[in-house]
Amino acid sequence: MYYNTTNETGEDLKESHKKAESQEQKILDIFKTSKEASPSQVMLALPVGTLITSVRRCITDLTKEGHLEKTTRKRKGIYGRPEYIWKLHSLQFMHNNS
Repeated sequence: MYYNTTNETGEDLKESHKKAESQEQKILDIFKTSKEASPSQVMLALPVGTLITSVRRCITDLTKEGHLEKTTRKRKGIYGRPEYIWKLHSLQFMHNNS
C-alpha cells in the first residue's frame, strides 16, 4: 500500500502505487522462499538502496492483510538491535502448498 503523504496526483501517484505493490509482492515472495525473516534480512534480499523503513512498512501492511504473522522470536538486525522475525501466516502457507 502506498501512503500518499506528499499529496502526489496523476501519473506520479499511479506510479507510486505500482511501485509499492511491486515491492509488497517481492517481499511476499521472499517469505514464500525463506519461510521466515527479520526486516533486515528482507532488506538485504532486495535491490541495493531499498530503505529499511519501506521494508518495515510493507511487512506491517502484509501482516495486517493476513499474509504474514509476527513471531515471538528475535534476531540481531543490521543496526545491532534485536528485530522480531515474521513468517508466512499459517493459513497462507497451507494455501500455497495445496
